Amino acid sequence: MMKTDILFSSQELRFSRAQKQAILSWGRDLGAENVPSLYKIEKFQADALEACGNPSKRMQTSTGQVFYQNSMHHHVAQQYAHPNVRGYIKAYPVFAGGCVSETYHSSKWLVDAPGTLLTPMVRIDDRDFYVDELTYCNDEEWCIPVRFFEFEGQGMWAVCQKVEMTEVGDLA
Repeated sequence: MMKTDILFSSQELRFSRAQKQAILSWGRDLGAENVPSLYKIEKFQADALEACGNPSKRMQTSTGQVFYQNSMHHHVAQQYAHPNVRGYIKAYPVFAGGCVSETYHSSKWLVDAPGTLLTPMVRIDDRDFYVDELTYCNDEEWCIPVRFFEFEGQGMWAVCQKVEMTEVGDLA
C-alpha cells in the first residue's frame, strides 16, 4: 500500500484516475499479491492527510479561479527532512572573497540580513555554538557570535563581538 501511495503521490509524476486504475489492474494481471483497489488507496491517502495535516490550502480568486497554495514553512521542512536533498541546502552564507555566483555568496545574506533570519547555531566537532551566547575561543579570548558563515575552503567562521575582562575580573 505504502509504495503504491508513494508512486501515485509523486510530485514529478502525475497520474490520472484512469492511469492509476490501469497500473493497479496491470499489477493484478501479472500476479502481484495484495494489490490494493483504487478506493483503498484513496481512503489511505485521505486518512493520512487527516492524521498528518494537509499542507495545501484551497484558495479562490475574485474571478472564481480555484488554486491550491502550500505553506513555505512546510515545504522547507520537507526539503530538510529529505536525506538526498539536505546535503545540497546551504544553511549559512558563504564568504567567497568577492566572487558572487550563488545567492548565498551575496553580502545581503552575509552582512545585511537580520540575525533572526539566519541559522542560530553551528556544530563543530560535536560542540554546539550559538548566536548571542558567550563563547570561549581557541586563542583564549571570549566573544559573542553574531552570525555564522562558511569561509570558502576554510570551514565555519563567525562574526563576533569581542568580550574583554575588566580589572575586577568581570567580562565586559
